[in-house]
Amino acid sequence: MLHFNKKILIVFSALLIITSSLFISCDDKGVTEDRYQIEYYRTAQLKNIYNNGIVTLTDTFGQEVIQLKESINNLKQTTTLNNLVSAQNNWKDVMKTWKQLELYNLGAIQNSFIHFEINRWETNTSLINDYIDGSDAINETYVESKGSSAKGLSAIEFLLFSSENNQTVLNTLTTALNSQRRLDYLLALSENLEKKETKLKTLWTNSEDTFLNSLQNGISGSQNQLTNAMVSLIEEIVISKLGKPLGEKTGGIISINSLEAYRSGFSLEIINQHLIALEKCYSGNFKQNSIKWGYDNYLDLIGSITLNEKINTAFANCKLKIEAVKNPLREELINNKQNVAELRSSFTNLLVLIKVDLANAIGSTITISDNDGD
Repeated sequence: MLHFNKKILIVFSALLIITSSLFISCDDKGVTEDRYQIEYYRTAQLKNIYNNGIVTLTDTFGQEVIQLKESINNLKQTTTLNNLVSAQNNWKDVMKTWKQLELYNLGAIQNSFIHFEINRWETNTSLINDYIDGSDAINETYVESKGSSAKGLSAIEFLLFSSENNQTVLNTLTTALNSQRRLDYLLALSENLEKKETKLKTLWTNSEDTFLNSLQNGISGSQNQLTNAMVSLIEEIVISKLGKPLGEKTGGIISINSLEAYRSGFSLEIINQHLIALEKCYSGNFKQNSIKWGYDNYLDLIGSITLNEKINTAFANCKLKIEAVKNPLREELINNKQNVAELRSSFTNLLVLIKVDLANAIGSTITISDNDGD
């Protein structure tokens, strides 16, 4: 407890009654706060993220995966343009939810590598074509035996979309060589995706107690893991999802094929969904009429109100830069590269605020991610 002389105690007695429970001790990172108050806020934040974020997203993801499988089965039975469009729309629905859920790759979920099984990009199109052109029976068991680069959501996109037109896709599923095996592989992919979705839900159910009760400030603490997950995702956006297509490693030579989901023209929407997930994780604002515990409350607790304002401004700027892109990224890179560069810059600014300023303020330890060496 901080010591005050008698005169100061008299002047500020009313204030101390309100705030004495807050300013008691220092944690191991030098943040002067009462340990119990900190744990209370962390618990509230983690419960909000788990119950209103992770659980809701996994439930929605499961429902949409089933719908996708059904639409692909309909496409296999009746291979028409209308059924193709229906399957494509279901794939987009799944991707929107997954690109929010993808943020929460931590703890036992990260150690299981199931995120790679659900969506790994770039997908290995050569391998997929080899499997389709082969003679082995194609079913879910066959797909399960293959590596993550030949299955999951990116593999489904490869078979459902073309950067040319839908008639081109339909031809590969009707009149092209091995078109029936292509449909078989597509259906098997959707069945395998459903299997992985079920496993993901089980992993999260089994991890609930660990996630909610890991209140420590070290690298195994859940808040620390969440902070690292945010950093890792923003780095992936900056380095891989925008930097590589912009040609930042190739002397400015644009690479359309380096965009995630360029065939479907869904690259920008993926980044938008990432941003939605990041902002909800930060603010705790998952749904209406609920207590929205988040990092912002935590920063207010430790007196970092200005930093909170800067981070909120950075999120708003990222959103504005996304809205400024009026075409699919594959077109914007060619027609208005500056817009894409400014979008990347906005996420770079957000990255610094989360990785350096936020982490320092709350005492998080940022570990090396897969993106650091890119």
